Amino acid sequence: MGKLDGRVALVTGAGRGQGRAHAVRLAQEGADIVAIDIASPAFPELPYPMAGPEDLAETARLVEAEGRRVLQLPVDVRDRSGLVAAVAEAEASLGVIDIVVANAGISPFGPKSWE
Repeated sequence: MGKLDGRVALVTGAGRGQGRAHAVRLAQEGADIVAIDIASPAFPELPYPMAGPEDLAETARLVEAEGRRVLQLPVDVRDRSGLVAAVAEAEASLGVIDIVVANAGISPFGPKSWE
């Protein structure tokens, strides 16, 4: 029995990195997961690649490996109507959302020359 049995957690930026780690850890504690990530190359000017659909699918696989249910949704957190629709779909599929980890975000800044 985990501390979060019967709970539903929504994690943004769940495609990889900290978001994936949060999703997997919450699943290990018994929560079902709503994994949200833009999962597309939305910002080609970034000095690093964004998570893609395969990254979000890997997060889902890892959550399922913990014996938990997961709903993976490619949603841009800047899209309010998309988020509202995602929450409605999540609650219809998994139940009321009890936990939110608002992890999504990028840092478009890189090193600059001070010449």
